[in-house]
Amino acid sequence: MLAEWTGISAAHLSRMEKGERQPSIGSLFQLARAYGISVGALLGDEHPREHHVVRGATAPVHEGLDGPYATLSGLGPRSALEAVRLELTADRLQRTAVHTGEEWVYVVSGGVVARVGDEEIALTAGDALHFDAAAPHALWSRGGPATVVIVSVALPPARPAHGTPSAPG
Repeated sequence: MLAEWTGISAAHLSRMEKGERQPSIGSLFQLARAYGISVGALLGDEHPREHHVVRGATAPVHEGLDGPYATLSGLGPRSALEAVRLELTADRLQRTAVHTGEEWVYVVSGGVVARVGDEEIALTAGDALHFDAAAPHALWSRGGPATVVIVSVALPPARPAHGTPSAPG
């Protein structure tokens, strides 16, 4: 059932659960939404309140398939918005993602190439890109100086609690 809700194959979910694979940022967004929690809660980075503050210097950084990232949002299941700060390196593979919702990317430093559908778009510091995340998409560093992006995803409402899989332990 989790594979259906997330679009992630059961085999890949199993490898992630065993620690054999790191989830991509897109997979984290989908898993958190399926469980009805935020990415921060999924990673144990937050304690839900009416607001969520992330202090840049103390934000927990995780190593992910897409590169080091920090969660920047955290209102839990009542929020349709998830945001992460992601560091991209030129040696990462270009992986295509497809998921529900909308995605917004802001380039803080460096340069990236985004592919949305069949189009490749070069972005540099200060540029932003907004698109339907149901379109196949990928994001990678153009090399050179450190590349840091903010990725924000607006997801559809979480599934009802009675249909939500057991939270990861």
